[in-house]
Amino acid sequence: MEIAEAKAGSGKQVVAEAKKKTEGIVRRQGSIDQAMKGAGVLKGSEGEHRVFVSATLVYLPKNSEPVQPLDRKMVTDDGIEIGWKMRFSFDPTDPVVRDLDPDGDGFTNLEEFQAGTDPLRKEDSPAKESKLKSRSGDPVGMIVSFPEKSGGFFTIRFQIGAKRKEFKGKAGDVFWVMAGPDGLEIFTEEGKVTVQRAKAKEAGQNQHAIPLKVVSYQEKIEKIKDAKAGGVEVDVDNSEILLQRMDALREMQKLIFSTTQRPQSLSWDVGEIRMYTPIGGGSEIGPFRVGEKFSFEGKDFSIVGREGQKIQLLTQDESGQKTIWVPPEVNLQHESARP
Repeated sequence: MEIAEAKAGSGKQVVAEAKKKTEGIVRRQGSIDQAMKGAGVLKGSEGEHRVFVSATLVYLPKNSEPVQPLDRKMVTDDGIEIGWKMRFSFDPTDPVVRDLDPDGDGFTNLEEFQAGTDPLRKEDSPAKESKLKSRSGDPVGMIVSFPEKSGGFFTIRFQIGAKRKEFKGKAGDVFWVMAGPDGLEIFTEEGKVTVQRAKAKEAGQNQHAIPLKVVSYQEKIEKIKDAKAGGVEVDVDNSEILLQRMDALREMQKLIFSTTQRPQSLSWDVGEIRMYTPIGGGSEIGPFRVGEKFSFEGKDFSIVGREGQKIQLLTQDESGQKTIWVPPEVNLQHESARP
């Protein structure tokens, strides 16, 4: 049922005229229920209501005031505003509208509404990276420590579970670490790194090698008061290495000399990261590692971290650097399953 346009006049006059029709509406409730099957639902302060919509009025059978001025900002149960649907000639009461893709760009009407793009123009679409979903497994921690030193040289240890590799060097050295659940290798020659990365790519494995530079090394013996020895001052070796990751992270990290009595270390995530996109029929991209760079739909991205199953990406556009969080794929499925 659709209420005719209201004539100019006071709100009270409109309500009074509508109330005169209430008796007839009640008698026809059975036919109304049949006509309303499959109609959309409005969300509002009064809860959920069935709805009839005209260009200027809304009739809500469960509402105490049967006639209300149409609020174009009102959101239907599918998450889209009535005004937006009417603007693009969609039926405001049709719950299927949210899942349609009339311009065939791979984005539903709901996604177009949320992004503020035109659902009828393929060239005006949301950012393709907004379709990315995380399929990553649990993070894998690589422990980095500084256990030995002598005469200006030192040892940096990398360990994943029982796997352990060590680099012995000095300030200014550059080297590479390929690390993950499938292996742990250290290289001091770029040519050998290139060969190993090619082999990994051919085998369908991750090929990220973390380039590292020893920025500085400082011998540092400090006196501290030992509470266990009654506050007596003792010498403690706090020599430090300033280590820089030269991949997408570009981080400076400090390693303090650690002993059995004073274990100190860094933890780097070297677990696999895989993502999925439904664009073009659907495909998986990866595996990647934190610190790795990759291209997607003509844009360059850097993986700079993750929190649980969410992946943090960094990209560059005309406005500068932009951070993007890629949500887990399971959350997407859960959301789309909601009524």
